[in-house]
Amino acid sequence: MYDSKTKNMFLTRALEKILADKEVRKAHHSQLRKTCEVSRGEFNLFKKRLGLSSKDTVIEADKYFLPFELACQSKCPRIVVTSVDCLQRLIAYGHLTGNTPDNTTPGKRLIDRIIENICGSFQGPQTDEDVQLQIIKALLTVVTSQHIEIHEGTVLQAVRTCYNIYLASKNLNQAKATLTQMLNVIFARMENQAVSALSLSLSVPVSVSAPLCLYVCHKTFARTRIPIQVNLP
Repeated sequence: MYDSKTKNMFLTRALEKILADKEVRKAHHSQLRKTCEVSRGEFNLFKKRLGLSSKDTVIEADKYFLPFELACQSKCPRIVVTSVDCLQRLIAYGHLTGNTPDNTTPGKRLIDRIIENICGSFQGPQTDEDVQLQIIKALLTVVTSQHIEIHEGTVLQAVRTCYNIYLASKNLNQAKATLTQMLNVIFARMENQAVSALSLSLSVPVSVSAPLCLYVCHKTFARTRIPIQVNLP
């Protein structure tokens, strides 16, 4: 178990690792480089003011998302892996929740934008294998996390991306296991919510597994190359 100080180093180390990559020195990555430098400076100042020696210190990592967004869009496998890995760790430890309005898209939350960027790192079968594995790891963390909430289109985007990686990846077993675990968690939560709501109104046990599976499978696998058939009992 990492202590709080070690957890809080993920952000600084990721920024430094991105800045140390020779690809970032190229002219077309100038915005990424400048954003990382500014964020690193602000974060170091934040640490000095509050002192990270306290075990109760928690990073509000949401405000430092921009450099990782640009890193995900860099199309450089090393930088993308570093970025997605850091986002996954911050989400896992509850430092990054995204439960704030997205200032670039009215009506959406930051977590929706975060997941869009993680999913967008997958560019098809030609995507680097390390990037693919890091994406499915991050998406599984997002779906199973107790620190954040995602809904509707964002859930479907995460599952569909994982499924597309399953179709494209050479590591079929890992991709399949991740997809299976992800769907199990989603179905369990949907069933619990639906059963609770219906039980309160009807005062009888209710089974909603089949309709929910049909709905999510239809939304998830629509427009894919492989037909999906669900047989109801």
